[in-house]
Amino acid sequence: MHLITSTTGRDAAERELAAARTELASLDATASPSRLERALERLQAAQDALALAA
Repeated sequence: MHLITSTTGRDAAERELAAARTELASLDATASPSRLERALERLQAAQDALALAA
């Protein structure tokens, strides 16, 4: 059971990281600084979550 939970947590972290990267890549030069900052924070949080799930 623990292995399934760990795999599910890692899968969720990988999906969130992919979504955060996609969001960041979708921003263009007209994005507000606060929008860029939120996207970067989301990316950092997703990377941290994936590191913890590893």
